[in-house]
Amino acid sequence: MKKKILTIVAIACMAFFAPVSAFADGEPEQVDLEVTIVDPSTQKGGIGRSPIQIPTVFLDGHTLYFDTPCDGCTLQLVDEFDSVVYSVTIPAGTTEWELPEAVTGEFVLQIIRGRYCFWGWIEL
Repeated sequence: MKKKILTIVAIACMAFFAPVSAFADGEPEQVDLEVTIVDPSTQKGGIGRSPIQIPTVFLDGHTLYFDTPCDGCTLQLVDEFDSVVYSVTIPAGTTEWELPEAVTGEFVLQIIRGRYCFWGWIEL
């Protein structure tokens, strides 16, 4: 009987607590990344069977959040003309990165790790 009462009280109290987001526009949006090989001449028979950890990246405004380490990877923004408009090497231990406010529009976000390129569309 006590468990039922405590459960009801706990559920009722939850209505008074709203989650507070630390992000500017609410929750950040996950960037869906795909993987390709940067230099296919170094790989025989496709990507292969070795496990590739695709980075988990979120975007909130002009801020990228990395849930998986991207230490030493090259981050690039590529426009619709296949021109690299922004490029940087991600420092070790980086969990978030602020993209320039002057860069706006739709871009392909590329994270290059070795011969692998993880990419997805973003809008700034």
